[in-house]
Amino acid sequence: MKEITVEGRKTYWGDKCSDKFRKRARTERRPVIDDLMALHDRLLRESYHGPIPGEAQGKSRVGIPQAMYYYDRFPFWRTYLEGIGLEVVVSGATDHHLATRGAELSLAEPCFPVQIAHGHVHSLLKGTEERPPVDFVFLPNVMDMEAPESSVASHLCPWNQTLPYVVRSAPEFEAHADEFLAPTLYFRAGRKHVKGQLAQYFERLGVKRRESDEAADAAYRAQTSFEEELVEEGRQACATLRATGEPAVLLIGRAYNIYDRSGNCDIPRKLRDLYGVNVLPFDFLPLDERASEDLHPNMFWHSGRRILEAGRFASEHPNMHIIYITNFKCGPDSFIKHFLRDVAGVPFLVLQFDGHGNDAGYLTRCEAYLDSKGLLRCTNAH
Repeated sequence: MKEITVEGRKTYWGDKCSDKFRKRARTERRPVIDDLMALHDRLLRESYHGPIPGEAQGKSRVGIPQAMYYYDRFPFWRTYLEGIGLEVVVSGATDHHLATRGAELSLAEPCFPVQIAHGHVHSLLKGTEERPPVDFVFLPNVMDMEAPESSVASHLCPWNQTLPYVVRSAPEFEAHADEFLAPTLYFRAGRKHVKGQLAQYFERLGVKRRESDEAADAAYRAQTSFEEELVEEGRQACATLRATGEPAVLLIGRAYNIYDRSGNCDIPRKLRDLYGVNVLPFDFLPLDERASEDLHPNMFWHSGRRILEAGRFASEHPNMHIIYITNFKCGPDSFIKHFLRDVAGVPFLVLQFDGHGNDAGYLTRCEAYLDSKGLLRCTNAH
């Protein structure tokens, strides 16, 4: 670590991901909208306080990895699992040790987010100094998601669909095969179908049909409330942007790529903190209000459909500039980004993460992109 003083200002060289020491902003621009990344994190875990010692005696403890489905469906699953009498335990945030351990455990070289999921599962099953091992790990086998009425499917990617089987195949987890809860679910088939699937699966734990149905109804309400709050906050942010004429960066990508701070070197938050950018994650937009066949006749990926809808939104708002957050080895994204270019009609920046912990290259690309869009040259400094 080197400390350098230039004209009375101290800076540092050699720190990982620029996180060890706070660095001054690289522009005088200030955001005019709220910190939506932080808001998402708060709303995601709203009313969840974690295990309280002494209050859950006799309850089975089920772990939810802070990976993959966690970043967009946690309100649903937490509410359902608590509703059927389980104590929910969330793994800690991703860090280098956890990600490295996940990469060592995983087979078949999956994408980085799936490797991260292995690390979180390991943490839950083995426990930590602060948290004993859980009784179960929840890894749902989700095949598709809700979507506007259409004849086109809304599948999750193969790694999402097969996550419980991929994780359980790791030799490290063979002894824990009976500790995974992995109901198969087709959300596109509707609420009645999902409730039936959940009730049938959790009957093995002694959960009655009525108890399961009531928990599922509460889970749907929690998820709907979460998504509606995001969209309402997004509408307010867009109104502020229109009123001020300020530009923004629209973050597009899968939720686990956008919101895992370690997985993406915290770049989305650094866009705001270092460059004063108005950062608008795409799940704050009303992306499910219209069908997308006119954007692509057969976009059967759930995330792909929403990504193209976000591209259409950007094309209709000239001051909205796209940064596409993805990861190395993501097969669907390798195609979707080309379709997004046609829909958006303008160049955009693609940031592809693969486990590297240094943010220097990513920040260089961000600076070049922001400068090319004029976001560094003009300021709204107060």
